[in-house]
Amino acid sequence: MTSFSIGLIVELVVGALLIATIAYCYLLDRRLRALRDGEGDLKQIVISLDRATTRAQGAITDLRVSCDTLTRDMERDLKKARGLADELALMVEAGDHIADRLGALSGTKGARGALDDSAAPSADTSKDTYAEPPVQDDPLAETGLAAALRQVR
Repeated sequence: MTSFSIGLIVELVVGALLIATIAYCYLLDRRLRALRDGEGDLKQIVISLDRATTRAQGAITDLRVSCDTLTRDMERDLKKARGLADELALMVEAGDHIADRLGALSGTKGARGALDDSAAPSADTSKDTYAEPPVQDDPLAETGLAAALRQVR
């Protein structure tokens, strides 16, 4: 082989490598452009995520404030309900005391005595366990309050 043909072969190999390099640079350029275009989208996504995070933090703060307010309201209502329950218990106790006094005046057992009798087992199990106590012929026993107390029992 002559030096001309060796030089030509070297030049052809260098030319082929240059063409391959140009093709690779073209592909690399396209990929870099796509990456740069995606960078703008990525910036928008990051900005949107930051805004959403800020809104979520504000919502969490609002929920905490609402929860604290509701907790205070519920505690206030619970205290009021406990007070009313205590007051109602006192009223029931006073009503039982009055019923006992009325029962003592009429010769019958009061509300507590009737409750004690209803708690005792009955000898006759064929009757209804919720049967009303026997009615006496005492005129005081027939007053509206005594009749109402019998219905409650």
